[in-house]
Amino acid sequence: MISIGEDGIAKRKKILGEEKEGIFRDADISFDGKKILYSMRRSKGDDYHLYEMDVDGGNVTHLTFGSMIADVDPIYLPDGKILFSSTRDPKFCQCNRHISQNLFRMDADGANILQVSGNGLSDFHSSLMPDGRVMYSRWEYVDRHFGPSLGLWTSNPDGTRHALFMGNNAWSPGSMLDARVIPGTDKVVCIYGATHDLPWGAMVVVDRSKGMEGTEPIDHMWPDSARRLVGENNDAYNQSLQNRRSVDKMRNMKVRYEDPFPVHNLKEGKGGGYFFMVSKSLSPEVTHSYGKVPKGSGKMGIVLADVFGNEVLVYESGDPVLGTFGALPIGPRKVPPAIPDTVDYTKDHGFLYVNDVYLGTGKEMAEVERGSIKYLRIIDAPARRTYDERGVWNVDAQQVTAMNWNLTNNKRILGDVPVEEDGSAFFKIPADTFVQIHALDENKQMVQAMRSGTIVRPGETQGCIGCHEDRVSAPSATNAVPLATKRAPSELQAWIKGKDVKKPEPFNYLTEVQPIFDKNCISCHDHGKEAGEILNLSGDLSFPFNVSYHELMVRSGARYSGPEEKMVNFVGDGPPGVLPAFAWGSHRSKLVRVLKEGHHGVELSDAEMQTITGRIDVNAVYYGSYTSYYPGRNPILALKDGKKKNDLVFGDLAEAGKMKEHILGKGHLVNFSRPELSPVLDMKRNPEERALALSYIKEAGELLKEIPREDQTNLEVPKSAMDLHNLGRLGATKHENAESVKAYIDGIKYYQFK
Repeated sequence: MISIGEDGIAKRKKILGEEKEGIFRDADISFDGKKILYSMRRSKGDDYHLYEMDVDGGNVTHLTFGSMIADVDPIYLPDGKILFSSTRDPKFCQCNRHISQNLFRMDADGANILQVSGNGLSDFHSSLMPDGRVMYSRWEYVDRHFGPSLGLWTSNPDGTRHALFMGNNAWSPGSMLDARVIPGTDKVVCIYGATHDLPWGAMVVVDRSKGMEGTEPIDHMWPDSARRLVGENNDAYNQSLQNRRSVDKMRNMKVRYEDPFPVHNLKEGKGGGYFFMVSKSLSPEVTHSYGKVPKGSGKMGIVLADVFGNEVLVYESGDPVLGTFGALPIGPRKVPPAIPDTVDYTKDHGFLYVNDVYLGTGKEMAEVERGSIKYLRIIDAPARRTYDERGVWNVDAQQVTAMNWNLTNNKRILGDVPVEEDGSAFFKIPADTFVQIHALDENKQMVQAMRSGTIVRPGETQGCIGCHEDRVSAPSATNAVPLATKRAPSELQAWIKGKDVKKPEPFNYLTEVQPIFDKNCISCHDHGKEAGEILNLSGDLSFPFNVSYHELMVRSGARYSGPEEKMVNFVGDGPPGVLPAFAWGSHRSKLVRVLKEGHHGVELSDAEMQTITGRIDVNAVYYGSYTSYYPGRNPILALKDGKKKNDLVFGDLAEAGKMKEHILGKGHLVNFSRPELSPVLDMKRNPEERALALSYIKEAGELLKEIPREDQTNLEVPKSAMDLHNLGRLGATKHENAESVKAYIDGIKYYQFK
């Protein structure tokens, strides 16, 4: 605790808590100014839990518990409850190994912890808005590049009405963090940062009424020179993957800011917008490389900054390395209105409506003929619950382990619902399920895709004006009384005959698509056949995918480049800009066109064609499971002396970068189903080495017969030790979360892991 005298000099008044091997973080002050809420980790062996103390440091209360759980970013809510971010629903980053977090809420004493957000990645850095809503940062990347997908979102404290507030559709900034509404204004102060960096960057005051991307909404920026690092606000720039390195532009700053707080009249809740307390790097230049900060260069001090260009260093730690963060005024403050809870935990579903699917904010629906959209497809992108620490696949986006060509998600089609003639839809979906929506034509081919996600809470009805509505000035609804709302909500229908909407499975290429090729195509398109030289559609197992998937994707390019026709036009981990209708998917894929035109008398059934188009439209996914029994999906490495055998089989190509280059240019290297057909054998000039390589590939093929790889069954197969550990962790937290819901319904108290 520090005090600032009339002379402007700050003095350390009191140390409220001290842990020599621990960390205090994320403080919040109670509305009456008498309590401090914070997150603490006492040592490296401890976990982050929430605590509360009196403002004089007394009466420390331990509020949350649990092993291998991180509870951070707590804030007081107007109804007396507490909102925070936690790993109690453990999810892992799809391009790496670190754990993610979602929003949770609990009673003031730590009882009845309930999850209130369901994003497949992270929701964090929450703050309370003057109207009682919550603003937070969300990191997601459903069919989008991992870099620019960290914008600002809002929701009610009970998790209803999650909505994008700002960002998400431009390359830079790579992150928007530490946001707070400036009391008495409609503006927000936050940090614009980079993707691969610590949570610091430029401090900005933004006015959303002027726009949601680019420099237009920026009223003030510290330093002002950082404006040049903010991404361009135009479609061409933000729809091109050529600009993907812009996600780290903000790393080029010479100084960094963190944890801004608008100085204002606390009791009246207004008078802000001119002065800000903020942490600022004190060294003349900050250097940083993926989390490794040179000693002393990252030290932060507390600065008072104003919009007139003045900055005064208020306080810095006496420690030569440690900085100071998160300055907050201690005192009573105005209490925002408490938004009543509307979640009905006795229900397992909610409802979504669309007023008119043909409405958009720009060109995204301009080429779509009214009446042509017949269905909406509801798709889940399941969270990564496990990862394979033993192998990395990297075409454009690093995957631990391989899932798809360059897409980190897997997909689960929950079902389809009808669209009325006026473009409206009203339907029931599973509660707390992170879903995206596709608009489909009469052939159930995707016309436009939501490359983001949303949830509805139990019993909630949530809706939108149209496709990609404008959050700043949404267009007037064309349907005063939509036809879909004049009837009961639609139930999800099977997207293809035979699918069980009650038990949807993740889409798995080898068990879904390959049987169609086996039946209709490989009589010609196989090894040793003329058509197979043009396009091999064999189902033989390779590494890390099967042969036909390799062949199709090699002929489709490494990443999305636009709406031109490709063998398979997938968006992959695509650009952040909103794409126009028909920009990718089955309508832009040569494979579909050729099959529809009638390829040498091949006639697919409707179900077969819809399986192929459906798979392309969910972004050309391959694996249906994140679990991996074999190291990096490679059975050779699971053999005795696997590393040695793998090095002999692949030679110089055993190096990840060289293998990637070869596969992108020429396709698969090994064939575990018919080992003698492995292309890698043709690279072996030494007969003895070639014979050994063949024997090792055969040995791995036999192992795959004994213990199937995940693509062979789309079922849960024997897990690695890491899978078992992570799934056990998930099971424990799922049980505790279910007990909290039950206690909430019954009106009793339940304390997780206590």
